[in-house]
Amino acid sequence: MPTKYIGEVVEIVYMDKNGHLSQRRIEIHAIRGSLVYSTCLTSGERRTFRQDRILACRPSPFRRREKAQSPRRTPAASPVVK
Repeated sequence: MPTKYIGEVVEIVYMDKNGHLSQRRIEIHAIRGSLVYSTCLTSGERRTFRQDRILACRPSPFRRREKAQSPRRTPAASPVVK
């Protein structure tokens, strides 16, 4: 997995130690040796993946983690002082 994906969201196909396949969308935080440190965007939990078990990887159309938008607060009108 190229280091250019650090800080980006990618979609992967992953095979776990039991041979089960899953498709995930993750935000990559670091790549060290054969390990990929990331956050799974479905569960919101941190995950570590082995590079040799990542069968496919592509950039996601959602380039950054989706964050909930908080409603904007409008400033209170200043009282008129005479």
